[in-house]
Amino acid sequence: MEKEINVQNNNTQTPKQEKKKFDLKDFVRNHLYEIVAVGGFLLCLIVFSFLPQAMTGNSRSTIWKSAVIQTYIEQITVYMILAIGATFVYAMGSMDISVGYQVGVMSTVFIFVANGSHSIIIGILVALIIGLVCAVFNGFTGAYIKLPTVMSSVILMQFFRGLMTVLYTDSGVGSYMLEKDITWAGSTAFRIISIVVLAIVGVYILTYTKLGKRVKAIGANKRAADLAGAQFLKSRIIAYSIFGIFLVFATFFLVARTNGAAEGDASSYQMDIMIMLLMGGMPLSGGLKTKLLNAIVGTLTYALLTIGLTQCLVPESIIFFVKAVIFVAIVIATCRKPGETLPR
Repeated sequence: MEKEINVQNNNTQTPKQEKKKFDLKDFVRNHLYEIVAVGGFLLCLIVFSFLPQAMTGNSRSTIWKSAVIQTYIEQITVYMILAIGATFVYAMGSMDISVGYQVGVMSTVFIFVANGSHSIIIGILVALIIGLVCAVFNGFTGAYIKLPTVMSSVILMQFFRGLMTVLYTDSGVGSYMLEKDITWAGSTAFRIISIVVLAIVGVYILTYTKLGKRVKAIGANKRAADLAGAQFLKSRIIAYSIFGIFLVFATFFLVARTNGAAEGDASSYQMDIMIMLLMGGMPLSGGLKTKLLNAIVGTLTYALLTIGLTQCLVPESIIFFVKAVIFVAIVIATCRKPGETLPR
């Protein structure tokens, strides 16, 4: 009897669910922005492999020259580090347009402290403190004062802009030089290794940790995420703190490029970061679809666009115009659906 009952029980068990078949349409619909972003990068790569020769009439004009590739890697280093750090902020549907002036002040203070203390490490620690203070400011103003992050970043931008004016314009100094030589950090191999390591760390935090899931949940629905235990204030401060740490890395590589700092070195970064993330397919409102791939692809495309147009002997003013047109086109395309708005 027991055997018969066991047989009957086995027969009544529900059959295993069949594995869901791969649906190309669903995949394209769910990853449309990423597909377009990667396609845009590949298109730029193909076009700029041949266009400079056609426009300049010089068969040697190409993006594949070793000197051009080195310049390309030099450009994407700071951009990539900033974009990876900014992803944690944009994932929450927030933004920070004070990046350029923050990096400018941090690089100058880093040089002052490192020269005065004769220690690179102390200079980095002071720059890190500046980044963490800004993180706490952004976190508290958004959580308690209910001030939109764009406004808190405007406050920081004006503050650091004033400091830059004091440090350079009012002082009559065009640049500051670091006494110790750190140009070794500007080598191509060291830059590539650093980018890869930081990208892996960023992917791990955003994809596999509670913080990564919380910041994306906040971007999707702030109130629901907070009620579900996302700890809005804590998550915001940690996310901005991670951004601040990446700012320090970017500052180090910016100084290592020339072993010094100048007033206009980082002034355009605040808008460049936003354009790169959008070019990489990042949703403007952040949320669950935020990926580090957005930052990586966007940075590669943005820098390639700059290098490629420069190789075509396009004037700098026209290059800015082209970037502006692309930015407007992406904003229009990504805002055409309800609920996809600009960062808060």
